[in-house]
Amino acid sequence: MKTSSQGLLLILSGLVISTGCGTSSDSLSEQSVTPVSVDASLYQLPEEPEGAMGVITARESAEDGEPLVLVGRIGGCAKPWVEGRAAFTLLDASMSVVAEGEGSADGEICTGDCCATERLGCTTLVKVVDEQGQLVAVDSRDLFGLKESDMVVVQGNAKKDESGNFVILAKGIFIRN
Repeated sequence: MKTSSQGLLLILSGLVISTGCGTSSDSLSEQSVTPVSVDASLYQLPEEPEGAMGVITARESAEDGEPLVLVGRIGGCAKPWVEGRAAFTLLDASMSVVAEGEGSADGEICTGDCCATERLGCTTLVKVVDEQGQLVAVDSRDLFGLKESDMVVVQGNAKKDESGNFVILAKGIFIRN
């Protein structure tokens, strides 16, 4: 039996996968969100943490609740942001994205439905959470000044369920220049 937090995690993951990486729905962006003032320095790491691994490796080896440091590029789908929340998709650093309809070589995926299964294996949802484990209610772009394709290192804990869904609950983020 799933706990309510696991259920919420699955719902949020499903929303990002279905709307964040989809091309037909803008339901998340249509929701109204009340702006909240949050001190970004609470979540910005002053230096890059050691021991970062890629998303692909983490998906295969991380255990639920385990501390984790991930490195990757923001993106991997057409809409990598969760509007009004500090959450985004992270693509393994070894991968790059090409436009839908373009041929993709080794290490490349497109944003179309044809690459959806492959994207699942090399992307994860990053949720920046507060001290109580709640998702920070400020858009990642506003909170950190993030842009698509920015390379980031996130530190937090793995969240996996028995179905293989994988999310990182980030306590800190370092933006590479």
